[in-house]
Amino acid sequence: MAMRAPGSPAQRAIVAFLALAGLPTAPVGQTFFATSGMPVRIEIVASCSVTATDLDFGAYDAERGAPTRGQTSIALLCAPGLVVEVSLDRGTTFGATTSRRKLNFESGLDRLDYGLYQDPGRTLNWGDTPGEDTLEVPTTGLPQTVPVYGEIRAGQRVRDGIYSDVITVRVQF
Repeated sequence: MAMRAPGSPAQRAIVAFLALAGLPTAPVGQTFFATSGMPVRIEIVASCSVTATDLDFGAYDAERGAPTRGQTSIALLCAPGLVVEVSLDRGTTFGATTSRRKLNFESGLDRLDYGLYQDPGRTLNWGDTPGEDTLEVPTTGLPQTVPVYGEIRAGQRVRDGIYSDVITVRVQF
């Protein structure tokens, strides 16, 4: 029995002509495809997260004659390549300012002055006025720790007990 190529006699003749002419041929019944490029894109928006840890001064003794100092930190995780501005507000105690913060006695009758600073020498006040007393931090995209230095000046006469305040840390980017 003789084998015959698939397709009609006309299709076989066209394929034979193209093959003899040295032109590429496609087998009869081949599937053809159409293609198109599909652009893919995403917009990355700047982002930042911030976490602050407690600043605990421990025990305060007005008779000590020296300031009581403490230190804590702010943890930042921000997109790389930003310069963020970190500010600390005046706190929640009535009458406080960013240059003279106040710890409030649990009954609200007494207040204890304290300061928050950008440097270990406690000379650079940390406040919330852009360009004056805020801190600019270039970001890396990796977790970063920013130290906060606190000080309660000596000689403040107040009642025994627990004093507290809450500072809002703001990161602007």
